[in-house]
Amino acid sequence: MIGNNLPFLKANSKARAGLQTGPAVTVTSEPYQYTRLEANQVRVLSISVEPATGFLVCDFDVRDLTSGQGTYRAISYCWGDHTPTNRVLCSDGNSLLVTESATEILRFIVPRNPMDFFWIDQLCVNQADLVEKSAQVMAMGQIYSFTRQVIAWMGRGNRSSESAIAFVEMLFGEMEDMESKGLQPTLAPLMSLPARVHNAPAQMQASYKWSALSHLLRNPWFERIWVMQEVIMACAQTSRTSCVGSHILLSFEKCTVDFNVLAGVLRMLENDYLHSNLVYDRQNKDGLDELGIYPPGFDAIKTFSTFRELRSRGTPVLLNSALSHAWHFKASDDRDKVYAVMAFADEVADASLRPDYTSTAEDVYTVWTKALLERDDDYPMLLHMAGIGLQRSLSKLPSWVPDFSCGSSEVQLASEMTKSIKGRHYLASGVNHKIEIKVDLSSLKLQFQGIRVDTIGVVFRQPSSEKSDRWYHILKPSRFFTPDKKFHRSFLQWLDDIEHFLSNPSPSLNSNQPQPREILWQTIVGDYPTGEAPIESNLSEAFECWYQAQRELAGKNRSSLLDSISRRPDVYDQAQTFEDLKAASLHDRPVFGTTQKRLLGHGSKGLLPGDTVCIVKGALTPFLLRPVMDNMEDAGNDSQPWRLVGGCFVHGLMYGEGLEMGELEEFIIT
Repeated sequence: MIGNNLPFLKANSKARAGLQTGPAVTVTSEPYQYTRLEANQVRVLSISVEPATGFLVCDFDVRDLTSGQGTYRAISYCWGDHTPTNRVLCSDGNSLLVTESATEILRFIVPRNPMDFFWIDQLCVNQADLVEKSAQVMAMGQIYSFTRQVIAWMGRGNRSSESAIAFVEMLFGEMEDMESKGLQPTLAPLMSLPARVHNAPAQMQASYKWSALSHLLRNPWFERIWVMQEVIMACAQTSRTSCVGSHILLSFEKCTVDFNVLAGVLRMLENDYLHSNLVYDRQNKDGLDELGIYPPGFDAIKTFSTFRELRSRGTPVLLNSALSHAWHFKASDDRDKVYAVMAFADEVADASLRPDYTSTAEDVYTVWTKALLERDDDYPMLLHMAGIGLQRSLSKLPSWVPDFSCGSSEVQLASEMTKSIKGRHYLASGVNHKIEIKVDLSSLKLQFQGIRVDTIGVVFRQPSSEKSDRWYHILKPSRFFTPDKKFHRSFLQWLDDIEHFLSNPSPSLNSNQPQPREILWQTIVGDYPTGEAPIESNLSEAFECWYQAQRELAGKNRSSLLDSISRRPDVYDQAQTFEDLKAASLHDRPVFGTTQKRLLGHGSKGLLPGDTVCIVKGALTPFLLRPVMDNMEDAGNDSQPWRLVGGCFVHGLMYGEGLEMGELEEFIIT
């Protein structure tokens, strides 16, 4: 029988000392047979040691979920490799196959709490029963909400993880000491600690403490989609009554740290501008160096903490918002990219949104998108996450359905990016229109009304640097960093090409149009907010400084550049301000120009000449559509199908100007 050759999991010396010795168990060669759970039930386990063999023995107990709250600890962890490595003996003599991750949990976590019951999804949910699995996934938020404590198993760890946790606890102790003295907590004095140093442009090193903390934040646990739900919902119903000190405990074999302690330290490091000491270097999937990357855990902890705080205040969390934040997390099952957010979103999920592991990922994404687009009375932000202009891996998805399976790294015109730096919301279709979307699941078609404005005639794709994405946003050379002249020369040519396009405006536009330079910098900035303090400098002046800096970076050697910076530091300060805005808004998105009205805009990387700029009735921003030319005779017909390319920014179309550029017509999106 498959798995019978795998060894039984034995208790080590520490486990033997801590765990209870159970009754003798007669070992069989049969797999354990689960009894399907009923509604509102949860299966928990306890572990003992078989006296004759020393095997760990798993004993299950089925409880009512609500009445059993606070009586078990839930384990959060990464499954890792799904290949079984051991068998765990059950109290009836049968056995279950377990992976290496579950093996470590049973060996190192359970013996620390020998009298407790635990919930571990790999064992407490019958993974082979898709009906039970779907029901338990639906109840996952309650399972973590009613638990006594969530223990996050981060792996066995090493000296680096021990050093990182000691460093975090030292920093948190400093913060507590200041608070006890009535002082405003700050870690700014720690600038004197050995910080990050640069040895060469392609290699950056950090002191051991910073490096250890950065490495801790790269633990794969922080990238797992289910962790988002498990942390956000942790002890939500038991936090007031539980006697456990830490509701979420990050645990290695030899050390632990409270999640709130780590989150508090990271928040203070960011407030004091010390978080840059956590960046690291890596190679991306294309083999290119990426320097100065923030570890995944840094942003993940901010996301977890934000949603925990929202829920604690009673602020509703919409599914649209939850999905947009969850997009970049990883899942071994693509369907979990949407199922994992259900518990902490406050909208009532109808039957069509319930977990169903008998459906394909394509079907799940399509059904969810239809339901949310038709439900959202405000604005269907999911359309900004969809489109063939973005990276996609599921080829059978309709273009109007987001491909959650591959979290796109592209900057999106999403909900937080639909207002200008002046606080003015984009209103591309005006203030009085409400979006009306119809979806036909049988034909997989979406229908809305819109105005066809113009067609893309030329695309200006930004040049790429041989250096990292982060480095080419740094405009101030130093003795550790030499700019890439070839890149900056290509970038200047890119700017010149756009300016040449703008030098021939459309005669159909009014004479009050801004000058080409103004259109250029306003398009680059895109009116995006940065999430930081309001920008006080004059952006037009900052753009001219940025343009001047680009020319110097393209032509001067390092010593001449350093001399220029020392003589005119204000120029490079303003240039960097504008570059930071560009990085946050345009990033590496291509800029495009239209054929008739000579409009300038930017959109997702997959846009092409011939794509149509459309004002969608009720939408805050324009969208790009691509005609389906399977039959050339369909071109121009009312029934012509289109594919959604993605949302876009178009200068001169963001505040209702496009409403007078055409008539409303029906668009069918496939």
